[in-house]
Order: sequence, then C-alpha cells, then structure tokens
Amino acid sequence: MARNVKISGGGKLKAALANLSQKVKDGTHVRVGYLEGATYDDEKHTPVAQVAAWDEFGTATAPPRPFMRPTIAQHQDGWGKALGSALNQTDFDVDRALAGTGAIMASQIVDQIDATTSPANAPLTNLLKDRFPKGDYTRDDFLKAVHDLAAGAQAPPGQPLNWSGRMRNSVSYEVKPSSEEG
Repeated sequence: MARNVKISGGGKLKAALANLSQKVKDGTHVRVGYLEGATYDDEKHTPVAQVAAWDEFGTATAPPRPFMRPTIAQHQDGWGKALGSALNQTDFDVDRALAGTGAIMASQIVDQIDATTSPANAPLTNLLKDRFPKGDYTRDDFLKAVHDLAAGAQAPPGQPLNWSGRMRNSVSYEVKPSSEEG
C-alpha cells in the first residue's frame, strides 16, 4: 500500500547547505604546518619553517630526516573523512570543521616528529644537545665540544628532530578564507 509522505521544513538544512556551498566556492581552507611568525630566539630570528625544511630535506652537513612527507603519506586518506565527520559534528560550520581537521593534522605532524629516530644524531650534536638543551651555545662552546669529543667525551643519544622543542611546539594551523591566500 503506497503512502503519501510529506516533508516540511528543511529551512535550516537548506541554509546550512547554501552556506557550505558558498564557503567551498569561496575557497575557505585550512593551512597546517609552520606559519608566518614562528621563529627561533637566535639573533637572526631564524624561521621555524626554514629549520623544518632543512630537517625534511637535509643540508650539506646534515642528512634528511623527513617528517612532513611521511605524515602526509600515512594520513592524507583519512583527512577527508575527518572533515566530513567534523562537518556533521559542528552542524556544518565550515570554519569550525576545518579548525578541527587542522588540529588533527597538526597533532599527526607532532606525532611523526616524536616517532622519527633515524638517522641518528652525530656524536657532536648529542654532546651539544646534552650541554645546551635550549640550543643556545656560542662558537667557543662549539669548539670546546669538538675538543672534548676528540678527547673522548660522550653524551646520550638524543631525539633527532627535537632539540629545544621549538620546531615541535610550533606546528600550527589556521583557517583562512580564499581572500587571504597563504
């Protein structure tokens, strides 16, 4: 037996979908990683993003210790699902949903920094980390560490991507409308 079904209302859903559609068209997005203004306390105010790039890809004197690319490879397939879930949980508030997804992504980057153990630090790096946990050593301190290392000094191995904690603690996110591309 066929029944007639009448659907009424739906104004809230229609308004939410229109708002979601407009924000998607406008290009509202979340940026995750090392944002402008995150610097070290050194005299040059070295950008944390620069140090992160040196760690990710290596330098002439340090091997690469990738953490961003492995985070993306391991988690990118789940980010869309996380956003969909966040949209449902926030009653389709795009800004809040993107912020929640950005927080998840940022925590995954921090987890990867913590999990990265190789390549191991050089013995000199371990000695400097042991003596100067905040990374604030001078040229003379460096030369003394080189001398002491040659004389047999040792230090416990350190976590390769965490010296002062600045890079780890600077992982962040922000939600931006398309008019504020970044």
